[in-house]
Amino acid sequence: MTSSLLCLAVLLSSSPSASAGETPPEFHARLERMRSTAAALQQYTYTLYRHEWVDGQQADPQEMAIKFRKPMDIYVVWTGDVYKGRELIYRQGWNNGKMRVHPTPGALIPSLNIAPDSRLAMRGSRNGIELIDIGNVVDLILAQTDRVEANPDLQASFTDLGARMVNGEPSHCLKIELPKDKDPALYAYRVDMCISDETGLPNRLESWDFEDGAMRKVAHYEFRDLDTHVTLTDADFDPDNDAYGF
Repeated sequence: MTSSLLCLAVLLSSSPSASAGETPPEFHARLERMRSTAAALQQYTYTLYRHEWVDGQQADPQEMAIKFRKPMDIYVVWTGDVYKGRELIYRQGWNNGKMRVHPTPGALIPSLNIAPDSRLAMRGSRNGIELIDIGNVVDLILAQTDRVEANPDLQASFTDLGARMVNGEPSHCLKIELPKDKDPALYAYRVDMCISDETGLPNRLESWDFEDGAMRKVAHYEFRDLDTHVTLTDADFDPDNDAYGF
């Protein structure tokens, strides 16, 4: 057991909320499986649903079909009503480090090369391109417990929310309340996470934070139809692919 998970064991065994549902060892087993499974991911496809609070308002929900291959090859096409048909390709070490973006069809704007950390790239989203990678999402979640462990003055609260169906997928859900008032570097005040029984990976993630004068749910993400058995080639990340609109 890693030191971070050992810290979780201490917190869970002393927290009344942790006694609901599973026993602490089963809780830790889910986290350990999530960590190791995410580390082994090489290439996959999935559908991302995101609904965020951005720039002082509730943004419209978006749906995107994702292709991902390590180290950081990404293809995204927006499939929902918002930005439908928009495409994005990013490859580590390609295109001078910029994303190639094909705007929504009918926008009369040519494909653009945009730095992933630029204001334009971040407009309308809370997170950068790196969190398209589910492995990075898992790293972000587990980094919160590492940060709490490193400071004995911090306390996190963990609640087992039990078994749930997430988009037809048997899952188990957890609530983590973080002391962000004491450490603003923490991701959020509260994170609810559901983990797929089949894959061991998160399939729903929600976070609450204090923004624009109120505590509110600032993000709701779902990772749907994950397929880790695909074989992706360079053509899947090539704007000259005839199937794409670049």
